[in-house]
Amino acid sequence: MPPPDSRKLTCTACQHENEIERVYCHNCGEKLDRSLLPKADITKPSEDKAKVARKVKKMMDPNRFNWWLNFKTLLLVEFLAVFVAVGYLIVQAPPFVVPLSKEKMPDIEVGELWGEMLRQKPTVFITFKEFDVNYFLSKTMKGGGGKSEGTFAQFEPGLVTVATQRSVLGLSICNSASFTPARDGVKWKADVSRFAIGRLTVPVVLAKLIGLNSATLGAFAQTFDKDIQRLDRLEKIESGEGSISFTTKPQ
Repeated sequence: MPPPDSRKLTCTACQHENEIERVYCHNCGEKLDRSLLPKADITKPSEDKAKVARKVKKMMDPNRFNWWLNFKTLLLVEFLAVFVAVGYLIVQAPPFVVPLSKEKMPDIEVGELWGEMLRQKPTVFITFKEFDVNYFLSKTMKGGGGKSEGTFAQFEPGLVTVATQRSVLGLSICNSASFTPARDGVKWKADVSRFAIGRLTVPVVLAKLIGLNSATLGAFAQTFDKDIQRLDRLEKIESGEGSISFTTKPQ
């Protein structure tokens, strides 16, 4: 609805301002001279018309939602980048998972010494080098779930890392867990500090929820002996740089 016309028609006889639709003066009755009627201000309607034209043009513009399309494209690119990065990390093996040299032989037979150590009644202290353990693993250890490609161990001060490499859908995937062997009363347990798929670190809280602590200790025990109950014979497990030491209890 158009706004009311605010113009006035002034009577030449008495100077009274009349509404523009009057023919005679409301005050004195003199006939009004309509030639004196002020011209209408057409600026505003023109401005309104131009404003409407701009709105219509904007509504008809096919590119008016470009910012939203660009935003969605950016999100999609970022999601794909994260997906590719995660996939790349998963298929990357940890740095210590490398093929053993065929020319190098172990200094000791880990399997034989492990069994001999547990058969002895007095206290026995023995140290295994990382290479000797990994050589033993390459000959004896089998992984479950998928085609096993090998099991590897890394020893650092106070930390043991066990990794199992398997073939999944034609890809070589390596799961690894880093833990500290610790006593829980008379039993040994694994305090997991890091779990990874390839080189992608998985939160430890998730590892604990799926029971990785006990599974990791079991995998570690099976490195040397299928009977994990025999771990109770151990008094100490000490991991050092490139080696691990065991001390048995006297019987």
